Amino acid sequence: MLLSILMNRLFAAFSALSLVVLFAAPALAEENAGGSLSTDFLLAPGDTLKFDILDDEKEPVDLVIASDGSIQAPYLGAVSVGGRTISAAREHLNQSYVDRKIFVEPKIGLSVAAFRPVFVIGDVRQPGTYPFQAQLTVEKAMGLAGGQITAANAEDPVLARARLHGELEAIETTIIREGLTIGRLNALLDNRADIRDADIPETARPYVKGPVAETLRAVELRILEGDRSGFEARKKILVEGVAEAEIGQKLLQELSGKVETSIEFSRADLERGRGLQQRGIKTLTDVSNLERQLTQEEARQLQVLSDLSDGRRAMGTLRSQIAELEQARHMQGLTELQSHTAELVTAIGSRRTSEEQLLLLSALSAQEMAANKEVILDFTVRRGTAAGNVDITAKPSTLLQPGDVVVVSIRSTRENAPLAVIQPTGVLPSQ
Repeated sequence: MLLSILMNRLFAAFSALSLVVLFAAPALAEENAGGSLSTDFLLAPGDTLKFDILDDEKEPVDLVIASDGSIQAPYLGAVSVGGRTISAAREHLNQSYVDRKIFVEPKIGLSVAAFRPVFVIGDVRQPGTYPFQAQLTVEKAMGLAGGQITAANAEDPVLARARLHGELEAIETTIIREGLTIGRLNALLDNRADIRDADIPETARPYVKGPVAETLRAVELRILEGDRSGFEARKKILVEGVAEAEIGQKLLQELSGKVETSIEFSRADLERGRGLQQRGIKTLTDVSNLERQLTQEEARQLQVLSDLSDGRRAMGTLRSQIAELEQARHMQGLTELQSHTAELVTAIGSRRTSEEQLLLLSALSAQEMAANKEVILDFTVRRGTAAGNVDITAKPSTLLQPGDVVVVSIRSTRENAPLAVIQPTGVLPSQ
């Protein structure tokens, strides 16, 4: 009920404000005018590639680039593609197939199924993650997030602070949950039954403490144990099937040897019978019976050889199923890890914004807040580079790259002082 009253008063106060939005920010380093989605950007962990061997009848598969920049390519295993363009990655795969003597002239189809999403946080209506698309600008990303929030106008500072305190508590719970989920997924990928502190992202560790964290940790451990036991049970059935098939192969090989010996005896008996028949000791019927017996032995040999071939084929199928089971589990873990990492980044960004808004409310009176009739939107793009994350001052037309974090901040024109502005800590390296 209190939250409903707070939101109603906030909406009524915001609706009365006449907002003049002024976009102000220095230009970013020279934009990429071409905006090619699949050829200009360097691949990085989190991107999803569509892989297809054009000469076979299998459907294309989606391969997620792991945290070390590699994909699990069919017949090759881990192949590093991070830091390459899609065309360079395709050439590298082709050369790997040739070097490993898997294909003489490989025909590989490789394209980008999905780049890493972009994140929009700060003073927007719907902070979160959004799929990357060609020619995505800061302005378009803000539109995906519902546009900027309406500036405050005479909301009761006490009620506003209570609202922000409640939001902070909910956000911290989200950070704890996402941090422990990521820890569980890291333990799953390492095939461990425990969640270590090192499994939890460093940014979330300060929050993972106290009764709430312990309760959520216990839940994640139960999920981890359930997943591991289910996986091991399915794998055990397949491994036992392989062991039974191997025993069957050994028995058939022994039987094949005995049938071969029996055929040799039957051939010798037939030769002796023919000789005796020429001398009048054996009849033609006796020789025919010996020939029939040899034919039956040879037919039995063919059946045993066929059974051996079927057994080898069945054993290969079981081993393939084991590999597919392990691969599917690994890929599912990586996909979930990517999703929850994005949720954690969003939650931490939202917490920072709420903290800054709370500090602002502590410094402003209700009359000062009511006087803020005009605002300026400041944009910061946080981008990962080889040297680490850098914050770049941006403008609405700035083109984004996969994985960028867009921070939207409202700044009052009356005081010309930023509200919740994250100052740039670096500049974009020259392209």
